Amino acid sequence: MRRILLAPSLILAAVLGVIPAAGQEISSPYEFIDTRHEGGVFVGAAADSRGSLDLGPGGGLYLGARYGLELGGPFALEGTAFLIPTDRNVYDPSNPDEGLELLGSTTSTVVGVDGRLRFTLTGARTWNRLAPFLVAGGGMAFDLSRDSALEEDLFGEERFSFGPSFLGVLGGGTRWLPADRLTIRADAVLHIWRLGTPDAFFQFEGENGLGSISEQEWTGVGVITLGGAFRF
Repeated sequence: MRRILLAPSLILAAVLGVIPAAGQEISSPYEFIDTRHEGGVFVGAAADSRGSLDLGPGGGLYLGARYGLELGGPFALEGTAFLIPTDRNVYDPSNPDEGLELLGSTTSTVVGVDGRLRFTLTGARTWNRLAPFLVAGGGMAFDLSRDSALEEDLFGEERFSFGPSFLGVLGGGTRWLPADRLTIRADAVLHIWRLGTPDAFFQFEGENGLGSISEQEWTGVGVITLGGAFRF
């Protein structure tokens, strides 16, 4: 009789022992990020946004590098440098009776550097290896290209030049951490910079559909990038 009762008791004890063990194997979708530094590169596309006078640099290929430092909790600091090889239109405003004359387009090489504050929505952790974030910051942008041959006959007050201009940055994205040291990142940001108006263009104010002309115009350029980084 004792042997008959002992067998069910042993089976019950084994089952009760398995249940806690199974409970300990339940994994969380959240994982802590245990690295503080991150460096990488990215590539993307910048939208075409030349301003109301069609003088600013255009869009196109967007290349850059980034370094990040985790501050603790959801916050991190980032330093970014980028390059946009593009073009800009050249107009001749010297003949007010004939209106603005488009002379053609010339090379424009936009370079920017900025610092950003990154706020990760999941804090210092990932959710299913994803870490969505928001960014905001500021820096400087300017054009490395020299004056074009199209502008040889234009006076200084007739020529447009881009920068140095304050650069504002707003946006967001997500990081994917598929391995201990690797990060894949997608960003969608808005760059905001200033376009100055050459003095000679004010004589066309209210004519040829130009309307009111400001001494400077702030324009927004949308940018989408995809990149990779190494964490350490």
